[in-house]
Amino acid sequence: MDFPPDETSLIAAGVGYSQAGLLPIVEIPYAKYLDCGADIFFEAAISNWLTNGQQPNGMIIRLQGFDRGVFGGNFHTHNMLHIPPGVDVVCYSNGHDYAKGFRYLVQQAKAGRMVMSVDSTNLLNLRHVQDRDDAWRRVYPSDVNDHLTFDDVISYPPTNAGGGQGDAVAIVTYGNGVVTALQARKELEDSHGWHNITVIDSPLLSAVPAGLKKALPAYKQVVFADICKEGQNPLSGHVALLQQERLLPQQWRCVAAPRTYNPLGSVITFLNVPDVVGAVNSLRE
Repeated sequence: MDFPPDETSLIAAGVGYSQAGLLPIVEIPYAKYLDCGADIFFEAAISNWLTNGQQPNGMIIRLQGFDRGVFGGNFHTHNMLHIPPGVDVVCYSNGHDYAKGFRYLVQQAKAGRMVMSVDSTNLLNLRHVQDRDDAWRRVYPSDVNDHLTFDDVISYPPTNAGGGQGDAVAIVTYGNGVVTALQARKELEDSHGWHNITVIDSPLLSAVPAGLKKALPAYKQVVFADICKEGQNPLSGHVALLQQERLLPQQWRCVAAPRTYNPLGSVITFLNVPDVVGAVNSLRE
């Protein structure tokens, strides 16, 4: 259905369609524009949550922007999120995981849950991680029963395990942060003497996935690399919950994008390789 560019109307129509028995996928062009429909967004989420699902508003909200980009300024590259109770929020790092994850989102929306998928604009046409290695293209997962659930995380194992610092290090991130972390890992290995670094892609932002809880005890040091702005970064909430359950190692760091407006044509305000390299190196202090 084609609608005017009015986010309040879009989300409200999604609520109506859902309560009429349909499965709406609400397309909001960019993350910043969610602000324009914030009131109805929170109402839809809270009514589902407060009624313990008795008033279902099953829908999928898709939006993009959300990190690295050199067009449109802050409104097209906004990297802050509303995550109220009642909304499951995910951010995938590649097309393969997106396809498997979206199948699961459809299942959850059909069951009455309100879910939101956030796309990093920079990933839409990204092919390479290092130089022209073609490492970020994926084969489409053709098995329709192949799902990526909220509990799943994806690990990119060390490229040079053993030697060096010895202790296993995990960099936990999501979305475009996965590519940034992989690029930072190469610099840490090539120029800073680090070994045994695993990058963990944790797409669920609205809660700590069970897969992350299971994975972290294997690591002596952890860095949480968040592509959202500091103070609005969902991984900081993960840190608090993991600490409560005593699942964090003694040495950990959290790094996020600067708390600033994103100017047109600049990438310095986003999480970048030097940020991640600096956070990992600080573990030695």
